[in-house]
Amino acid sequence: MPGTAAYPLDSVDRTILTLLQADASLSTAEIAARAGASQSSVWRRIEKLEAAGIIQRRVAILDRKKLGLNMMVFAHVKLQAHGQRTLPAFEDAIRRFPEVVECHTLLGETDYLLRVITRDTESYETFFRKHLSQVASVQFTNSSMAISEVKSTTELPLSLLW
Repeated sequence: MPGTAAYPLDSVDRTILTLLQADASLSTAEIAARAGASQSSVWRRIEKLEAAGIIQRRVAILDRKKLGLNMMVFAHVKLQAHGQRTLPAFEDAIRRFPEVVECHTLLGETDYLLRVITRDTESYETFFRKHLSQVASVQFTNSSMAISEVKSTTELPLSLLW
C-alpha cells in the first residue's frame, strides 16, 4: 500500500518470493529445498505472505502471440474534466473493456496510459471506435503501436530490497 512501511522480509522470504516469481507452480518441497528451510516453514511463510497481500495471486503467464493476440497498443488518454464523478466514471468504463490489460494514472500532459491487447490493427480500430472513443469524458487519445517487445517481465526487482 502506498505510504505504508515495507513488510519485513528475511533472506528465506526473499528466496521464496524470488522462486515463486519465476515459477509459481513450484511445490512447497521444491521451494523448501532451494531456500534451505523445512516444508512446513515454507508453507507457513507463503501463507503469511499471502495474508499480508505480498503474494496477491498465482497465475500462468500466457504467450499472447501464440494465442493470436498480436497487437499491443499504448494509448495515452486525456479527459475533458477531472471532477469527482469524471475520474471514477472513466475508470469504471475502462475496467469493463477486456482489451485493456493495464491502466495507469499519470502526472503530465495526459491523464492515463492504457496498455491494450487485440488481434490486429482492425481489432484495435474497432475497440477504439466502439469503446474507448465513446467514453463520455475522453477529450483525446494518442495511440502508439508496439512493434517489438525488448523486455517484458512480471518479476519485481527483489534484489533492490537487500
